[in-house]
Amino acid sequence: MIFSTNIERVKRNFQELSDLSVREDDGGYTRLAFSDQEMAAHQWLMDKLRSLSCDVSQDRVGNVIGRYGASSGPSIAFGSHLDTVPQGGLFDGALGVIAGLECLNQLYENTINVTHPLELICFTGEESNPLGGTFGSRTMAGLLERSDAYEKRLRECSFSWADVEASRKSKKDFLHFLELHIEQGSVLETHKKKIGVPNAIAGMLRLAVRIYGKAAHAGTTPMDLRQDALIVAADLIKKVNQIAVETQGALVATVGEIHVSPNVPSVVPGEVRLIVEIRGIDWSRVQSAGQSVTDWVKTRNHNSKVSRLVEKYPCQLSNQLQDEIIMYCSRNHVPFHHMFSGANHDANAMSTLCDTGMIFVPSKDGISHHPDEFTSWDDIEIGINTLIATITKLCDEENN
Repeated sequence: MIFSTNIERVKRNFQELSDLSVREDDGGYTRLAFSDQEMAAHQWLMDKLRSLSCDVSQDRVGNVIGRYGASSGPSIAFGSHLDTVPQGGLFDGALGVIAGLECLNQLYENTINVTHPLELICFTGEESNPLGGTFGSRTMAGLLERSDAYEKRLRECSFSWADVEASRKSKKDFLHFLELHIEQGSVLETHKKKIGVPNAIAGMLRLAVRIYGKAAHAGTTPMDLRQDALIVAADLIKKVNQIAVETQGALVATVGEIHVSPNVPSVVPGEVRLIVEIRGIDWSRVQSAGQSVTDWVKTRNHNSKVSRLVEKYPCQLSNQLQDEIIMYCSRNHVPFHHMFSGANHDANAMSTLCDTGMIFVPSKDGISHHPDEFTSWDDIEIGINTLIATITKLCDEENN
């Protein structure tokens, strides 16, 4: 059976969800992880799922699960998240959830009895937050590491380690997982393609760097007697960029957060704290680049400190699911493009539990995490149709 996305309903769902956000003067949408707005969005979703006769549950860390079909047995799952960055865009994360909701709407309206249970999962806390990004999916996959410091952060967010343990799933719970997402880059737009078929999700390493100099009066301290921490930091930023450029596309590296102390115009900077982020598919190259940064800092400034904040390993996505997406696109003359995901997603954590795939739709001008984030309704419709077709095909194949 061929399903056709009800794009007007999809638009209404986006509007209803946007009304649950903190709206900014510049048009941005804010639903931060663990906030009242994220919780309201989760309640909105649960109400929608109940109207479709789904078995609806919410685990102890806030992940919402809507199950359609049999109450037992491994599921074909799909979804994303509803939290945003501060002053974020309309589509990031929300598209995957609303697309999954539209899939279940189509099945319900056409009274389709699925041969395998389907689960729409809305993960809590995917964006950066005090418990780390992709918190909900990493909890579900059992990827969090227990420590006194982490338990303290859990308590500060009104969770406990017992909540984490109770929210874990296992490989026997899932057959497949699919996530539809905006690309958050400009590859599809550049190549004039409508669907991206990622084969992998890049890993990410974040280093916290503290560079110590000596604060001094900016007017009375000669240049040759200064120990300016910001000068070292500036050279480090250039070095980080050079390390990535020399890999000829294998890695990207960014210094996007920096704090200068005392941050006063009349004082030579005495300390700089910054975050170095390195991403790539080849984890050994990511690690090597991280070590190069560490070695450079230690050589240049003996009083510096470098520590690892985040390590998220790259993952390979399912060849079977890539093939299913490509077959649908080929049959329906939808231009597609092979690529990898430079951004991290909940699909990364889910790939440790089951075969996992992603579907990308274009982002205008590559903009995301910003009020100007935009994907056309035509492209959204194509993406949702691709998701629905892939899910129903997987149901048919699992039954054979």
